[in-house]
Amino acid sequence: MEGSHQLSNINHNVSTKLAKFAVSLDIQVSRNLKEGAIVTRFTKSNGLWCYLLLPMILIMYTTLYKMSVQYHIVTCVSVGLFFYCMLFILFLSISSVILKEFDFGGCMASSLISALLIYIFLGKGLLTSLVSALPCIYFFNAMLKISVINLPKTFTIGEAMVISQSITLFVTASIIEFLNGVVNGIDEESTFINTLVLTVLSTMGLIVTALFFLNDSYKNVKSLGYIITIGTVIMLLEWHLIMGPKCIIRIIEYIFMDFKRVKLLTIWLSMVIVAIFIIFIQTKMSTKASTVTRKTFHVLASLVFLSGILTDIPLMTLAAGIGLALLIFTEALRICGIEPISSALHSAFVVYSDEKDSGVLAMTPLYLFTGLACPLILAPSEAQLDMLAGVLAVGVGDTAASCIGSTFGRTHWAGSNRTLEGTAANILSQVAVICMLQYFELLETKNAIIRTLIAATVSASVEAKTDQVDNLILPLVTILVFQVTYFLS
Repeated sequence: MEGSHQLSNINHNVSTKLAKFAVSLDIQVSRNLKEGAIVTRFTKSNGLWCYLLLPMILIMYTTLYKMSVQYHIVTCVSVGLFFYCMLFILFLSISSVILKEFDFGGCMASSLISALLIYIFLGKGLLTSLVSALPCIYFFNAMLKISVINLPKTFTIGEAMVISQSITLFVTASIIEFLNGVVNGIDEESTFINTLVLTVLSTMGLIVTALFFLNDSYKNVKSLGYIITIGTVIMLLEWHLIMGPKCIIRIIEYIFMDFKRVKLLTIWLSMVIVAIFIIFIQTKMSTKASTVTRKTFHVLASLVFLSGILTDIPLMTLAAGIGLALLIFTEALRICGIEPISSALHSAFVVYSDEKDSGVLAMTPLYLFTGLACPLILAPSEAQLDMLAGVLAVGVGDTAASCIGSTFGRTHWAGSNRTLEGTAANILSQVAVICMLQYFELLETKNAIIRTLIAATVSASVEAKTDQVDNLILPLVTILVFQVTYFLS
């Protein structure tokens, strides 16, 4: 008993010291950011812990499931990003110079870690390992600096690291998939879908880049039409190069020659029309949308993803890629100054924006979409419960917490504007959805209710305490808890 008591005291002391160190580190980072005239999104903390999430998720999946070689390469790269983020936080706690000067040493050290992992565990050549790792770490370094310096008030440091990690790892995976498609051809359905998503997003990237480099005198609807036409031609050429001359016929057959898919697309289209109608009415009224009104879009988006994940994951993945491209295009149109389109989009943004949209970009809709879609990229298709992590955490739990908390909430968490009533609604709503899915035999995962209860409790606690963006962080936290409770399945 005495030994157990001593061990408990040691654990308590270690936890206390770690907590104090984390707070001290966060304060020092905030001080250096202020001295360097770098303005991040205003919050109580910088969310320095967020960089842990993506690498941990990728490592867990490579350990628990049989994943592809491409997935293993991306995981090795994520480990390099993990170590670079550690160095970045350490340097930033000393000085803000790390954000203004090129960090050759940190990038090289982190790149070598990823390269060694690829070389040792995947058996790739040393040159291949270095080529796979070096560009990724340097690209991440550039993305992180752009996020923090060029987009003031848009991200916290933690959010910027997660966003930069996500873009870097997605681009890495896309390039590997593209090269695989060119070398080995498009045979498997997953490769076909990934190729379509890659080409659509890369084309959208070119269109958005062209819009931002467009001279002010050419910012009109006519120029926009030219840019979209050129982008479409480039995309068709990419399809022809990778999938052959019958690429259009193959795409049409895949989507429209299956009656179930046509029905699913019809349902999704009807929900999009409802969402556009709500936006139009609210914008015409010129009144600030309430929390309940904003959460309507969470529900509609969640229904789209829920139906897709349960019935047709490949089609859902394709639709998610196209939807993300359209969201990025819409946001680019809003801020690029092409009238009258930009003004109309900005009017809708003003009505629906919340306090977290304080920067240059309207990140809330992008966060919602990526939060719902990220399990499609991260989780293997056989992990059905994990695939629902975004829907549960953001579409169900966070929506219930906001609506119930803002309407009936009375008892607040210490040091937070979140309520105990909202947290309870968060947990119960997620468990209720899983109960319904199992009752109608739409979900067959063993012990899904217990695992969801644990995951919902953790994500609801994080939602109540964190000041980082819920739509970005909560799905990743939920996935991680589902992985930890994998032994129950």
